[in-house]
Amino acid sequence: MNRRRACLGLAGWMGLGALPPVHAHGLLGPVTPPLALPAVALTLDDGRRVPLASVLQGRLTALQLMFTGCSALCPVQGAVFAELQSLVLRGTAPAGTVRPQALQLLSVSIDVLGDDARTLAAWRARFGAGPQWRAAVPDPAGIDPLLDLLRGRTGGPDRHTTQVFVLDGRGRLVYRCAELAAAESVAQVLRQRQLVA
Repeated sequence: MNRRRACLGLAGWMGLGALPPVHAHGLLGPVTPPLALPAVALTLDDGRRVPLASVLQGRLTALQLMFTGCSALCPVQGAVFAELQSLVLRGTAPAGTVRPQALQLLSVSIDVLGDDARTLAAWRARFGAGPQWRAAVPDPAGIDPLLDLLRGRTGGPDRHTTQVFVLDGRGRLVYRCAELAAAESVAQVLRQRQLVA
């Protein structure tokens, strides 16, 4: 099935108020069963080194792959997260749909040799990231297992997918959004996941 047909099919399901299930090998929609992320150490934008699992624990997380030296699609991804932040973290979502304290955004750099706490902090500042939008870079040994699980590699100048990945409070991959999904589409997924969490 080509991407256009897959998107049209998803749109049809969304119009019916349900999202089609996607098995663990699928690249769009719910991931069933949920997939545990590999044990990866991160350096956060504030310089702390922490396990990925501790960053994800107890919070519904929207995760994007990016790198700060990217000048093609990553700035678009940053703008999507900035809008998403406004929709679900700063009180503009409909009342009662998402509890901001239970949700976070996470930008994960794929440039493990070029990005560090300083460049990640500048990335966050560029897009007006609040305290619930973190940025991190994995240790070099952790990037391949993470990209493999997310199926996050692509060809082209950016070398990574522009999907947003939704992770539950146990740090498991539960949903894959479309490539360059609009902020409102991601917000809708987060609201739905919040109701079933």
